Amino acid sequence: MHDQELFQTLQKLVDSRCERRALQALRYILQAYPLVNPLTDGWADLMTALQNVRAFAREQITHEELKSVDECIRMIDRVVHRN
Repeated sequence: MHDQELFQTLQKLVDSRCERRALQALRYILQAYPLVNPLTDGWADLMTALQNVRAFAREQITHEELKSVDECIRMIDRVVHRN
């Protein structure tokens, strides 16, 4: 997954949560999305927001959305923890 795919996936997740009014899930993701700080700290904030969605709003997202969230977390983790 590349940056463009990541942001498209995140936008789809936000859109679907808006349509379903999944407010708790939206509350977590919107703390860091859209990405306003392109530095490592901003990416780390986005990863934390997605981890919070997974941990605290799991009941508001579908199984497919959960898989997308996990994939996004893995991609962002590689960005944050580059060697």
